[in-house]
Amino acid sequence: MAVRSTRRGSSRDSVKLCLEDPVSRFFRYPLARLLVRGLVRTSITPDQITLIQPFLAAVAAWLIVSDARWRLVLAAVIFEVRSILDCVDGTLARAKKLTSPWGHAIDGLADWLSVLLLYAGIGLHFQAHPPPAPWSSPAVTRCVLGAALLQGAVRSFASDHYKQQYAAIFGGDGAAGGETSGHAASPRGAEAGLFARAEVLILRIGDRVFERAWRDADRGGASTREAQVRELRRDARSPLTRFVLGLWSLSNGDAFVTLVCLSAALGKLWEGQVFFATFGVVWIGGVIAFNGWFVLRAARRGGLSAARAV
Repeated sequence: MAVRSTRRGSSRDSVKLCLEDPVSRFFRYPLARLLVRGLVRTSITPDQITLIQPFLAAVAAWLIVSDARWRLVLAAVIFEVRSILDCVDGTLARAKKLTSPWGHAIDGLADWLSVLLLYAGIGLHFQAHPPPAPWSSPAVTRCVLGAALLQGAVRSFASDHYKQQYAAIFGGDGAAGGETSGHAASPRGAEAGLFARAEVLILRIGDRVFERAWRDADRGGASTREAQVRELRRDARSPLTRFVLGLWSLSNGDAFVTLVCLSAALGKLWEGQVFFATFGVVWIGGVIAFNGWFVLRAARRGGLSAARAV
């Protein structure tokens, strides 16, 4: 989901853009930049655009309860408008120099609330229009929807975490891994509010959940970790690195939401949920495992380099 952060550089933004799903990269963000050209001269704020998004999601959720094809298509279109606005708010915040932990926090909250509202509508849809046997049992339906939503949450959480890490490494923004990325630093001054602290907590949880490879590197000392980052940067343009970044562009939360809306527009809403609850779970598990191997590979190579230097 689109991120509004407090620190941005051109290289860092370029890396983050490569990690966006193709629809966002080639359609939503170009359109958002066009819209911002007009909005930047108005009194409209990024937060106002952010707060509109859950209301659009609620309308889409209400429409998706129906089994009428035109309502499903309209629901997908309205939710896509919400996704475009999700790109607009961050772009406008940067244009107006209004980025802040508060904006980042409410942007994330609006994203999660929008997806939960959409899935509430999907749940009511299948309650009113049960899927075909052998999926027609309410318990089975709830399990499928729960698994689909859970893997979507893991996608979003993991992709946002790795986006921050890889942007820090390949965007030339210093070291990465755990506290060294700069994103988990304690908020100061006016930024030390509830939302800023909540953001720090989420980032630290990400470090604990997804960064075992970095923690393993830490055991070798700071020199090993620095060597690890150098190894990753040395291979920044390698096919393997491009493949890893490309995997996240197809595995993030935005890609998940795009496919959900596409399945609704095509009249394949249930098939889409079964896909996410089965193949989707295996997919995101494999992507996270592959990224762990990718980082550990650099850690081992960096450790060898550091040892030879000694």
